Amino acid sequence: MIDKTELKHGWHKLTVLQDVKDRLPLFRGHRLSSTEFAVLCLVAHQDGVATITSIIKHPYFVDVSLSTIKRAVVTLIQEALITATEGSYDRRERVLSIHEGRHG
Repeated sequence: MIDKTELKHGWHKLTVLQDVKDRLPLFRGHRLSSTEFAVLCLVAHQDGVATITSIIKHPYFVDVSLSTIKRAVVTLIQEALITATEGSYDRRERVLSIHEGRHG
Protein backbone atom coordinates (compact mmCIF):
# COMPACT_ATOMS: atom_id res chain seq x y z
CA MET A 1 0.00 0.00 0.00
CA ILE A 2 1.23 3.50 -0.80
CA ASP A 3 1.68 5.89 2.11
CA LYS A 4 0.20 9.29 1.19
CA THR A 5 2.54 11.13 3.59
CA GLU A 6 5.62 9.55 1.98
CA LEU A 7 4.35 10.57 -1.45
CA LYS A 8 3.86 14.17 -0.27
CA HIS A 9 7.40 14.26 1.15
CA GLY A 10 8.71 12.68 -2.03
CA TRP A 11 7.02 15.34 -4.16
CA HIS A 12 8.60 18.07 -2.03
CA LYS A 13 12.05 16.52 -2.47
CA LEU A 14 11.53 16.16 -6.22
CA THR A 15 10.54 19.78 -6.66
CA VAL A 16 13.43 21.05 -4.53
CA LEU A 17 15.93 18.99 -6.54
CA GLN A 18 14.39 20.10 -9.84
CA ASP A 19 14.85 23.71 -8.74
CA VAL A 20 18.50 23.04 -7.86
CA LYS A 21 19.02 21.38 -11.23
CA ASP A 22 17.38 24.26 -13.10
CA ARG A 23 19.50 26.89 -11.30
CA LEU A 24 22.86 25.32 -12.17
CA PRO A 25 24.76 27.79 -14.34
CA LEU A 26 26.28 25.85 -17.22
CA PHE A 27 28.93 27.02 -19.68
CA ARG A 28 27.62 25.11 -22.68
CA GLY A 29 24.11 26.50 -22.32
CA HIS A 30 22.14 23.28 -21.91
CA ARG A 31 20.52 21.73 -18.85
CA LEU A 32 21.89 18.62 -17.22
CA SER A 33 20.13 15.38 -18.05
CA SER A 34 18.56 13.39 -15.25
CA THR A 35 21.49 10.96 -15.32
CA GLU A 36 24.07 13.76 -15.22
CA PHE A 37 22.30 15.37 -12.27
CA ALA A 38 22.00 12.04 -10.45
CA VAL A 39 25.74 11.42 -10.93
CA LEU A 40 26.48 14.94 -9.65
CA CYS A 41 24.34 14.33 -6.55
CA LEU A 42 25.99 10.95 -5.88
CA VAL A 43 29.48 12.46 -6.24
CA ALA A 44 28.48 15.12 -3.68
CA HIS A 45 26.99 12.47 -1.40
CA GLN A 46 30.09 10.25 -1.54
CA ASP A 47 32.16 13.33 -0.62
CA GLY A 48 35.50 12.77 -2.34
CA VAL A 49 35.48 8.98 -2.58
CA ALA A 50 33.29 8.55 -5.66
CA THR A 51 34.68 6.72 -8.68
CA ILE A 52 33.04 5.59 -11.89
CA THR A 53 33.14 2.06 -10.47
CA SER A 54 31.30 3.11 -7.31
CA ILE A 55 28.68 4.89 -9.42
CA ILE A 56 28.15 1.86 -11.66
CA LYS A 57 27.79 -0.42 -8.63
CA HIS A 58 25.24 1.84 -6.92
CA PRO A 59 21.72 0.32 -7.07
CA TYR A 60 20.25 3.59 -8.39
CA PHE A 61 22.22 3.17 -11.62
CA VAL A 62 21.45 -0.53 -12.16
CA ASP A 63 19.71 0.17 -15.49
CA VAL A 64 22.20 2.80 -16.70
CA SER A 65 24.96 1.72 -19.07
CA LEU A 66 28.65 2.24 -18.41
CA SER A 67 28.93 4.48 -21.47
CA THR A 68 26.06 6.70 -20.27
CA ILE A 69 27.71 7.11 -16.87
CA LYS A 70 31.08 7.87 -18.49
CA ARG A 71 29.45 10.49 -20.74
CA ALA A 72 27.78 12.05 -17.69
CA VAL A 73 31.12 12.22 -15.86
CA VAL A 74 32.82 13.81 -18.89
CA THR A 75 30.04 16.40 -19.17
CA LEU A 76 30.27 17.24 -15.46
CA ILE A 77 34.06 17.63 -15.74
CA GLN A 78 33.70 19.83 -18.86
CA GLU A 79 31.16 21.97 -17.02
CA ALA A 80 33.64 22.27 -14.13
CA LEU A 81 31.08 20.87 -11.70
CA ILE A 82 33.30 17.96 -10.65
CA THR A 83 37.00 17.18 -10.73
CA ALA A 84 38.81 13.90 -11.22
CA THR A 85 42.05 13.25 -9.37
CA GLU A 86 44.39 10.28 -9.39
CA GLY A 87 43.60 7.63 -6.81
CA SER A 88 46.10 7.14 -4.01
CA TYR A 89 46.26 3.34 -4.35
CA ASP A 90 45.68 2.86 -8.06
CA ARG A 91 46.96 5.50 -10.47
CA ARG A 92 44.41 4.39 -13.08
CA GLU A 93 41.52 5.14 -10.76
CA ARG A 94 40.04 8.63 -10.80
CA VAL A 95 38.42 9.93 -7.64
CA LEU A 96 35.55 12.30 -8.39
CA SER A 97 34.67 15.24 -6.19
CA ILE A 98 32.60 18.39 -6.39
CA HIS A 99 34.49 21.37 -7.79
CA GLU A 100 33.52 23.82 -5.07
CA GLY A 101 35.59 26.71 -6.44
CA ARG A 102 33.46 27.05 -9.58
CA HIS A 103 31.21 30.08 -9.84
CA GLY A 104 28.56 30.61 -12.50
